[in-house]
Amino acid sequence: MTTITIAIPTYNQARYLAEAIDSALGQSRPADEILVVDNGSTDDTPAVVARYPDVRYIRQTNQGICGSSNRCIQEARGDYLVILHSDDRLLPNHLAASERASVEHPEAAFVCGDYRWFGADDLWHQHQCTPNPDYYATLLRLNFIGPPLVIMFQRRVLERVGGFDAAYIGADDQELYLRIARQYPIHCHHEVIAEYRRHDAQGSKKTALMLRASMAMMRAQRPHIAGRPAYREAYRAGVCYRRRLYSEMLFWQGVQALRAGARLEALGCLTTVLRHDPHAVVAPVARRLFSLRPM
Repeated sequence: MTTITIAIPTYNQARYLAEAIDSALGQSRPADEILVVDNGSTDDTPAVVARYPDVRYIRQTNQGICGSSNRCIQEARGDYLVILHSDDRLLPNHLAASERASVEHPEAAFVCGDYRWFGADDLWHQHQCTPNPDYYATLLRLNFIGPPLVIMFQRRVLERVGGFDAAYIGADDQELYLRIARQYPIHCHHEVIAEYRRHDAQGSKKTALMLRASMAMMRAQRPHIAGRPAYREAYRAGVCYRRRLYSEMLFWQGVQALRAGARLEALGCLTTVLRHDPHAVVAPVARRLFSLRPM
C-alpha cells in the first residue's frame, strides 16, 4: 500500500503555519503522515503545532531552508513525499491527483501539477508545459514547475540524489528538479493542486539572490549538455529567460536605493547586474533616453 508524507519545513512563520497544516489535514485522500520540521523558530511555532496532536513535530537548530527540507526527507516515513512550505497551502485534491498520476506513471521519480497565486491581486501565473516533453530540456528553458509544493516525490529518489543542495540556495529547487530529470523520468499532470502565497518576506522576492543562484545553477548544467545541440539551445534560452526575469528588476531596485540614499544597497544591486547581465543596464537606460528625446 502506498503511503504519503506531507512535510512542512518552517522558520518563524507561526502566523501562516496553521493554514498550511489545515490544508494538509484537509486532503480528500488523507496523508498517512504530517510532519513539521521547525528550523529553530523564535516565534509561536511550537504552540501552533501543539494544537494538532496528529502532527509529528521535530525541532532543530537553524540549518537554512535546504537543511530543513533535507531533514524532512530524512524523517519522512512515507513512500512518497510532498514538501509544503509553511506560508503556502495545498488544495484538497493534491494527494488524490498526485497519487493517481503516480499510479499511471510508476516510473516517474516525481509527479507534479500546477498552482495558483494568493496574497496579491496583481499577480498571475501561467503553466508552461506541454504534455510529455523532454522534461530536462523544458526545465533548462524555464522552471515551469515553480515551487516544490506542487510535486509528489518518490522519497527513495530524493535519498539517492542527495536532496537539496545549499550551494544553489535561491535556485536550489530548480537545481534539484534538473538533477532528477537528468537521471529519471518525471511526469506533469497539469491539475491545479496548490496555492502559492506572495508576501514581502518571501525568499523568491530577494532579487539579487535569485539572479546569482539562477546563473550558478545554470552554469552547473554545462557538463551535462556538452555535445547535445538541443540541450545547448535550451540552455541558452534558459539563461536569457532567467536574466530577463531578474536583472532589470534588480537594476531598478538599485536605482531606487540610490535615490533613497542607500548607496551600499544600490552598489550591491548594480554590481550584481553588471556581473551577470550587463545588457540589463543598457536596455532601461536606452528606453529612458529615448523617452526624453525631443520629437
